[in-house]
Amino acid sequence: MNEVKLNIGAGYNYIDGFVNIDISPKADVTLDLGRDRLPFDDESVDLVFSYHCLEHVGDFLFALGEIYRVLRHGGRFLVGLPYVSSTRYHLVNPYHHHNFNEYSFKFFDPDELKGSAAEDNPIVFKKVFHRYYYMHGFRRMPCFLRNWCRRHLFNVVRTIDFGLLAVRDPNKPLMVDCTVRRAMEQELAECLAARVTYEEQERLASSRAE
Repeated sequence: MNEVKLNIGAGYNYIDGFVNIDISPKADVTLDLGRDRLPFDDESVDLVFSYHCLEHVGDFLFALGEIYRVLRHGGRFLVGLPYVSSTRYHLVNPYHHHNFNEYSFKFFDPDELKGSAAEDNPIVFKKVFHRYYYMHGFRRMPCFLRNWCRRHLFNVVRTIDFGLLAVRDPNKPLMVDCTVRRAMEQELAECLAARVTYEEQERLASSRAE
């Protein structure tokens, strides 16, 4: 059976084989992720890819709750976001509503920070990996120095990617190891490489029809 894959917050980018979802009328499904429910049944989706979308959504918890609702147990959530301390690309952007760093999704893991804010939501994710995109010369620094700079300075990291697994049944533990991590990192790279603009997709579709 083919997997159900969503490209959420597609913007100008289309991925073949995915259901492309965005507020733009060009998307396969047009909706406001901060207000509208995803048109999929509970636990019916295998993969959600979302790249630089969630920071734009007014109601982040609603959007994340919908993503969690439709993912199966062990469903993959691959997401890219701006890093909290980037002033040029994030903090001055009037269209960004939320901040993210390496701790953001620990608030949805019972083994980490979930429950620390006395919140009441069913969202549970297990983080498999996060990956930084360092700016300028920071990427060439030794790891210990780069880590210090990231924790204490602005404009060290531009963006951060995450690989997460949806936990629907706590009685069915999910295997998280190096093999799973490598597979999810590779899948994220494939998603990024597969993106094309809607104009490019239309040209490709026209050429196939001829």
